[in-house]
Amino acid sequence: MLRRVALWLVFMMLTISVSAVWAATPGVVDVNALNLRSGPGHGYKIISTMSRSTPLVIMSESGEWKQVMTSSGLIGWVFGQYIVADQSFQAGNHNVVVRASRLNVRQGPGTTYPVVTTLVQDQLTQVTGKIGEWFQVRVSGKTGFIHQEWVTPVTEENPVQGSVSVPLARVLVSVLNMRGGKGTEFPVVTKLNLGMLVAVLEEGTWSKIMLENGVIGYVLSEYVENVGGQALARISANMVNERSGPDTTFSILATHPAGKTLAFSGWDGSWVKVSSTSGTGYILGNLLSFAFTTAPIDFTLPPAIGIQGFVVAVDAGHGGPDPGAIGVNGLREKNINFTMALKLRALLVAAGAEVVMTRVGDYTLSIDERIGIAHNAGADLFVSIHNNAHPSSAVSGTQTFYGVTLGSFNLGHQVHRRLVGLGMEDKGLLNANFGVLVRTKIPAILTETGFLSNPDDAALLAQETFINHAVQAHFEGIHEWLVTKR
Repeated sequence: MLRRVALWLVFMMLTISVSAVWAATPGVVDVNALNLRSGPGHGYKIISTMSRSTPLVIMSESGEWKQVMTSSGLIGWVFGQYIVADQSFQAGNHNVVVRASRLNVRQGPGTTYPVVTTLVQDQLTQVTGKIGEWFQVRVSGKTGFIHQEWVTPVTEENPVQGSVSVPLARVLVSVLNMRGGKGTEFPVVTKLNLGMLVAVLEEGTWSKIMLENGVIGYVLSEYVENVGGQALARISANMVNERSGPDTTFSILATHPAGKTLAFSGWDGSWVKVSSTSGTGYILGNLLSFAFTTAPIDFTLPPAIGIQGFVVAVDAGHGGPDPGAIGVNGLREKNINFTMALKLRALLVAAGAEVVMTRVGDYTLSIDERIGIAHNAGADLFVSIHNNAHPSSAVSGTQTFYGVTLGSFNLGHQVHRRLVGLGMEDKGLLNANFGVLVRTKIPAILTETGFLSNPDDAALLAQETFINHAVQAHFEGIHEWLVTKR
């Protein structure tokens, strides 16, 4: 009896967790009779038995088991080898605008699936695929389905010409509305925070921009400023063809492995224009992920190996009303930390890692919120980026602090020795009772690259070249530590 109660509680917990984070990939049963169980294992209770060709959506995985939802909304687990992709599903990548006053986004391609969120009229939405009369869409980074009857396709303009990478811009205000069209009468697609980097696809009174998650919209140009840097497109599938034009009828120029990084040069329908030292071509957008950086990227180098599949949590210290240290030259620590975090993220993404940022704008987070973001993402390590201050302006140098979790010291050592190698005075690799170090359950470090209270260190931290070198030191140390974990 107790075992049955425990299994039922597990099933209820799984159901609740899925409703909070929705995702959906169409699939069908590929065996005559398949048991739907309350958990990922043969020992769990059988909820139902499904026949061959039963449609469903795949929601998550645990080892060889897949969590699925049936068209009637029933949730459970099946042995993964007995589920295959729905052959009627066609991948794609384009934008649509909602025509209905309110449009339901459902868990699967049918009205019997539960509603997970709603869209409003004129809202711009990214389509990632189609099955029958249903579009698979991405909404706020999550996947669902809408009926094609209630949306209108959006035709993308020609891609940006004349440069290796599309221009980048930085948000200048605390909160900036990104809208579905050129005007305040269009609905807000999302809100951007101070300091966020965006790719500029079209300039004017209203700039057409793209975020790193691929969502496209419009912002008033007066609230962003152009910055130097690269918009990166990274191959997210294995052996992807780059073609001479935006269609499969064009000739293949090159074939790229997963993890290869190219410059993102523009859009043409569902195709992305990419550039490298070998030339310019086109790749389907749903085969790419994007990252923006103001750090220099050398496209002549092969992609770094050994860190694909790892998740790195990058924490930009301070933020919002908490500026951190104020430099003798007026620099605010929170801004330097955020700049370094964005640059580090882009280098890690370009090398194949997944990165979760604790903050993506200028706002405050508690210690528990920062740690929670890392833990919830399943991060393999946590790096908190800071810069230092001291009552005496004579104190200078770099410090690295390591956490209590096994592996933290070695991680700190790899990063610290590279920061010292930049010519900074070695102020030590130390442990400390910082919340982000002692309450994390994963290897964690906190870096203090320089002292803003010291005139020489502050002058270095004001230089883009030095910041790039410091970020590269972080990246190389993290990369070396992760490679040893394979």
